[in-house]
Amino acid sequence: MLFYPIFQLFRISRLKEIKPFDKWVAANFGLQLIFIVAICWFWGPKAILFLLFSFFFSIGLHPLGARWIQEHYLTSGEEQETHSYYGILNTVAFNVGYHNEHHDFPSVPWNKLPQIRKNAGSFYNSLQYHTSWTKLFFRFLFDKEISLFSRVIRKERGKVKLTDVSIPDRDLIESKQEQAIAP
Repeated sequence: MLFYPIFQLFRISRLKEIKPFDKWVAANFGLQLIFIVAICWFWGPKAILFLLFSFFFSIGLHPLGARWIQEHYLTSGEEQETHSYYGILNTVAFNVGYHNEHHDFPSVPWNKLPQIRKNAGSFYNSLQYHTSWTKLFFRFLFDKEISLFSRVIRKERGKVKLTDVSIPDRDLIESKQEQAIAP
């Protein structure tokens, strides 16, 4: 989980319809470089290390890092691919926990996602959801049924049909191991 930001960088190679580099990305890198130099100039190299460590620990191995588990990990043996988090921390996390709502309505801004759940409560309340990122984090650490291989991965990325069935990583790996053993 600590190295999740690095693994996220490699996701871009699987996105076929999105250009990973264009003039806006180049401008973004240029602007970031200017800010990094300014931060180093005014506050020294320790400030850059602080920002780098903050980045890794904001996503990784701490109770609030369970947000990444909440989104696309199968945690109860169910077939539901994505989960939302409905807890108090949504107020300071820009409603990032409203993940099912975000997938259903990706163009809706973050501050309107709670209204979607409110207006379609009969649908969203029937789905499984989490109420504590901290509790989920400790489940992830200590429950042997949940691991990094519990993340949902689709075989046909970019070509998914509405009738597609999701398969957890652990099942795909077991299937490949069984095929390798079979004569």
